[in-house]
Amino acid sequence: MTLREEQQIVKEHDELREQLSLAASGALQADEEQRVLLHAASCADCSAELAEWRLLAGGLRRLPTPQPRGEVVERALIRASIRFAEEAEHRANRRVMVFLVAFAWILTLASWPVFRVVSGWLLDWLDPRFNQNWIAFAALTCFLWATGGVAATLLARQRQSERRMA
Repeated sequence: MTLREEQQIVKEHDELREQLSLAASGALQADEEQRVLLHAASCADCSAELAEWRLLAGGLRRLPTPQPRGEVVERALIRASIRFAEEAEHRANRRVMVFLVAFAWILTLASWPVFRVVSGWLLDWLDPRFNQNWIAFAALTCFLWATGGVAATLLARQRQSERRMA
């Protein structure tokens, strides 16, 4: 036997020895476990170590599963429910904000024709040379967006106060 073959056998032995604990606990796949068991059948050291690991794994399986104390479970449930409530509130706030932004855009786009008609009629009476409707429309748009922002802020504050009360 050459030195290279001997090193390969030692390397394979070490790799299989590292998997003995996994084989004893049943954590290996069938083909890997079969390979480890075949090696253990031909190696006295690995066979003895596998027997020790099986004894330990069997003892661990017989131990009762530790149960957390009631206070720990209750605290975890409370934290989880608070977390779920916060996430639900964030989703609801996002929906409200999307609605408000969409509403503001729709209101802005819908108000332009109305503004043109009203301002055209009003400008005929006041001053026919003042034909800068877009300035007035921009002011109206800013006012509507600011109103939407104030409404969103008030809604958020109201929800926060309701959540604190609950």
